[in-house]
Amino acid sequence: MDDFLLSPYVSLYIGAFVQWGFLMAFLYSLVTSINKPKKEALWLSLIMSVSYSSSLFIDIQNISYMKLLLFDLVTILAILVVSNFLNKNIISSYLLLGLSINSLLFFGMHLDVFVFSNSSPWWFWSFYSLGINLMDFMMIAIFFINKDFLRVVKFKNWLVKISINKAIING
Repeated sequence: MDDFLLSPYVSLYIGAFVQWGFLMAFLYSLVTSINKPKKEALWLSLIMSVSYSSSLFIDIQNISYMKLLLFDLVTILAILVVSNFLNKNIISSYLLLGLSINSLLFFGMHLDVFVFSNSSPWWFWSFYSLGINLMDFMMIAIFFINKDFLRVVKFKNWLVKISINKAIING
């Protein structure tokens, strides 16, 4: 695809690094969970590793933003299904946030390039490139850090508390 902001070669190297990161997250989760009953990180890292490794079979020059969006939506669905069988944890919240932001950015680029036929770079294209890569690195990092370093879970719990209080007040 010629409409990507980064050249296919740079995208290939960044993609390989992200795939390697999720593979290392899976191996790290495998090693740290061998003698522990909690396997949430292992299952979630397996999903992310399989999802991102499936892009090895994608021709990066001929893929659309909409197909990338669909890949992320399938991964979100897989995480939601598996999360029903696992204890809720920090990792799933960060993965769902990262994949959701990536999906919104893919959709925004699809609208900009294919619907509005914009072919000249502007600030959103730079925001897209930075946002996608930051979200990928954040999702890799959460497997190793396993702490609410961006206060995502705390913010989510605060929003849930507010919505429950409003529901009680409104009857």
